[in-house]
Amino acid sequence: MRRIDGDADKMTDIRTQQLLYHLTDLENLESILNTGLLPRNQLDRFHDIADPEIIDHRRRHNLDSHVPFHWFARNPFDGRVQTDHPDKEFVLITVNRLFAARQKWRIIPRHPLSNEELELHDYEPGFNAIDWEVMNQRDYHDPECKSICMAECLSPRIVRPTDFAIIFVRNDEIKAIVWEMAQLRGLNINVISNRHMFTR
Repeated sequence: MRRIDGDADKMTDIRTQQLLYHLTDLENLESILNTGLLPRNQLDRFHDIADPEIIDHRRRHNLDSHVPFHWFARNPFDGRVQTDHPDKEFVLITVNRLFAARQKWRIIPRHPLSNEELELHDYEPGFNAIDWEVMNQRDYHDPECKSICMAECLSPRIVRPTDFAIIFVRNDEIKAIVWEMAQLRGLNINVISNRHMFTR
């Protein structure tokens, strides 16, 4: 049986996967399907799930003009957000890494709030700057590994719904809701139910 990218255990090599992941509140999805994933500095009304300290740091480094994606599902950011908001339903919007490379997205090879100086690379050198061996350990008790697991791939522009590869959801009930949202807008987006990609 073919493995769906993201439904992986610790033996999976994250470097060789095909997708990038953006976690968002289900309540944001209608707006996203209307306008695309917008950089934070273009957003007006939305359900914010990010840490205020991180938001301020991103603003000061002009990262709020980019749309952030992570390299795998159930990363430390995803886990923290879902733990902090147990009453909310989340979805994972994905794009293909090849698309990101062709669109000249940028890469930060570790958590933007790490103690080291912020590194913002073009796609290929940024990809090569990530310590994939450490990331593959996914040891969130190790600060170094946790920081590398929070590496980001950043779109400098709006990510349109037609650019989405798959929207992952937690169960078939949410899948039906998301599928109907997409169909009402004439969007042919693959929606897959996979509870293993979420923390609950």
